Amino acid sequence: MPDICAAGQVPPSSTVVLVTVKLGTSGSLAKVVLRLAIERGDLDWEARVRAAHHRLARTPLYAPEEGEYLSSAWSQAHRAFRRALLEGCGNPVLLDAFDRMWTASELGRRWSAHRTPDRDVADEHRQLEEATLARDADTAIDVLTRHLALTATVLAGPKTGSP
Repeated sequence: MPDICAAGQVPPSSTVVLVTVKLGTSGSLAKVVLRLAIERGDLDWEARVRAAHHRLARTPLYAPEEGEYLSSAWSQAHRAFRRALLEGCGNPVLLDAFDRMWTASELGRRWSAHRTPDRDVADEHRQLEEATLARDADTAIDVLTRHLALTATVLAGPKTGSP
């Protein structure tokens, strides 16, 4: 996946609104696909989810050379984790739709991350991994819904330091 923030792009506010809408659409799809993944995923899928979460948890959110925005390494690990969660669904069409929506919303997500210093994103991801691997679809979807809602709130909110 290309690093869309490497060129120093900053989205105008209308782009932030569009990204917020895309997060809602992406979230709706992700909930359905996550439920399928939890139902269909096998042991290899579980191992990929665990490995992707491990990498995400060990990758720093920020890199001094990248300023106040999410680091490229963390963004790549985040995408790999979210993709791994869904791969158990076994449906390439749904996964392709996720990939397209992820790319469309990534610039806004990275651009907004400096606004939430009090947010415990690592714990949100840990809860998502745990519920998914416990095969508790309802809890996993609740955690994902809260995670995406917080992200959308940050994108739509003022640049103040918290959502």
